[in-house]
Amino acid sequence: MRLFKIALITLGYIALIGCGSPENIDTTENDEQARDYSSIFSSLPTTSIYPSNNPYNETKEYLGELLYWDPILSGDQNVSCASCHHPDFGWADGRKFSIGSDGIGLGPARYGFEVTPLHAPTIMNVAFTGINSSEMIENFVSGGYFWDLRADTLEEQALGPIKNPIEMLGYNMSEQEILPEIVIRLQSIPEYVELFELAFAEKAAITSVNIAKAIATFERKIISPNTRFDNFLLGDQTILTQQEIIGLNKFIDGGCARCHKGSMLSDNLLHEGEAIIANKVVRTPSLRNISFTAPYMHDGSRESLIDAIAAYEDRGDIDVNIEDDDFNDIATFLKTLDTDKFYTGKPAKVPSNLPVGGNID
Repeated sequence: MRLFKIALITLGYIALIGCGSPENIDTTENDEQARDYSSIFSSLPTTSIYPSNNPYNETKEYLGELLYWDPILSGDQNVSCASCHHPDFGWADGRKFSIGSDGIGLGPARYGFEVTPLHAPTIMNVAFTGINSSEMIENFVSGGYFWDLRADTLEEQALGPIKNPIEMLGYNMSEQEILPEIVIRLQSIPEYVELFELAFAEKAAITSVNIAKAIATFERKIISPNTRFDNFLLGDQTILTQQEIIGLNKFIDGGCARCHKGSMLSDNLLHEGEAIIANKVVRTPSLRNISFTAPYMHDGSRESLIDAIAAYEDRGDIDVNIEDDDFNDIATFLKTLDTDKFYTGKPAKVPSNLPVGGNID
């Protein structure tokens, strides 16, 4: 499922790392010395957060995983959420732009004519989208979602790609027809009928609302906590190298942390003067597990992390102060946000008996 970007027609310039120098931060300290970063960053929660109106249960998560991989949710039954958000590519697709409803193949090898207008982001850590600090955890819900924040919850977002002709819908039925059609399809499969009734403890449980809840529950499973940076924030002052600390301090002093802060290294806010898409400003993206999701930028134009950082040198439209000598240090720091300990599972089959993931092989 192509998160955060349905119906965005024109391209903008996504702000990877900056919106000006953060306020109330002492930038006079030596670049090589660790500081007190508690007012800027906090560690990522180690367990997912589920909203009260969609509480977790194991059956619901399992059902959501099957739905995520089952092309039965697409108009022509050939595309799944996993077609463009696949674990082999950090739950993204490794492409500049995704190929949707007529696509064949996976990742950079995928081909077709239905090309999305923006680079697909990862779904990792969507359970925490919008969280800024550990103090928010107790009352945290979620959101907003999509690049323009038009969806308040992950459940609301989950149905967007299904109704988009470029992404999953295709052109053989309308947006109004697809969800009732999917309900009919699922009702004809006894395994899905049983799983929905178990997951939601009700009869006639196959509804578009419950489809969205199941998918969102599965997606909340895919998190990447316990990075070296998290452990550093939790008190292990020896876990970062000197260059990584230098890069962290340059990241702050250069202005990157004004917007890329908190647990997700994103304030998830819209910023005037930043990227414009369809005459709208866009939200700050997270930088977590960034090494797994190249290429970078809204148009996938930056192949490497260094190239993406370099895009902000001498930018006149945003207040970022980084130079050539800073690129490697900042990139080295950003890699401390990586971990390969995230879920990468794939079901052997789906109840529809369609190809798992759609036409991706």
